Amino acid sequence: MESFDVVIIGAGPAGLKCAETLGNSKFKVLLLEKNSEIGPKVCAGGLTGKEIKYLHLPLNLIDFKFNKIKLHVNNKTLMFRNDSDFIYTVSRKNLGQWQFERLKKYDNIKIRINSRVSKIRKDYLIVNNKKIFYKILVGADGSTSIVKRYLGIKPKRMDFAIQYIIPSKKFKEFEVFFDSKLFSTWYAWIFPHKNYVSVGCGCNPKILPSKRLMSNFKIWLEKNEIDISNSRFESFILDYDYQGYHFENVFLAGDAGGFVSGLTGQGIYPALISGEEIGKIILNPKYKSHKISKLVKLKKKHNRLMNFLIKCREFRTVIFFIGMFFLKVPYFKRKVIDRLE
Repeated sequence: MESFDVVIIGAGPAGLKCAETLGNSKFKVLLLEKNSEIGPKVCAGGLTGKEIKYLHLPLNLIDFKFNKIKLHVNNKTLMFRNDSDFIYTVSRKNLGQWQFERLKKYDNIKIRINSRVSKIRKDYLIVNNKKIFYKILVGADGSTSIVKRYLGIKPKRMDFAIQYIIPSKKFKEFEVFFDSKLFSTWYAWIFPHKNYVSVGCGCNPKILPSKRLMSNFKIWLEKNEIDISNSRFESFILDYDYQGYHFENVFLAGDAGGFVSGLTGQGIYPALISGEEIGKIILNPKYKSHKISKLVKLKKKHNRLMNFLIKCREFRTVIFFIGMFFLKVPYFKRKVIDRLE
């Protein structure tokens, strides 16, 4: 039977970053991925400038870069511009493969694909019907995390998102659409990529049931004359219910830890930060992660704002219009840009 110091379940941004942080250390590390390929994930693929800088991502991996976002509130449109690029789109497959390649230089890390975990116990896992022992376990296995279930944590806050992947190059602008009647506190998006475009939306299913969201999205697609006849439909869950990340010898990173924003849906940056910080804690148990504390503080702000918008109900559209007005003011515009760059 095999034994490892650290087993990481999930080779997404969080798991890959955690493994990279543990590279060349004294720890024997196993990174498990249930799928047959590292990288592909149901995701709109939008990144901010701070994620690009944090990763030092090569320019050839970026599909498109934008110095403006086209914001829509009902029938009103605002072109939110900046002098330099601050929003990007990237293929999740390419991003994952790039992170994966960076791990190959570390002899202490083993990576296995097609490895599905069926059981977790305090010191071992069952992976493909084989027992693997561990000292430290990192759950980086997404919003439907088996590690989170093993810990007995039941998420109470989850968003449901849907998108169509359309093989088209006609969409050139990064667009976000706020329509309170159709999407409640959330929004629809158009994110152009090199050979396709992601067109999607989402919402909390407790506020807007999934069937209703699908029906509303169809109305929105027809209104905007978007042809989905040759597209691929995808849906995904976003667990934004953060309930802690360190539980004795078990850690939760990325979406598994509920680090994704329930307000914006942004998950890649929190996944990267939480993955790296957990790696640092494993290397040095006395290390205090101020970055994770900052992520949690920001999440609380997002939750308060989202709860406020939910309570606004019929006044929500007015709030969106007020927000659009403030984005025209240079001071507030700079504040938003600073958070994205």
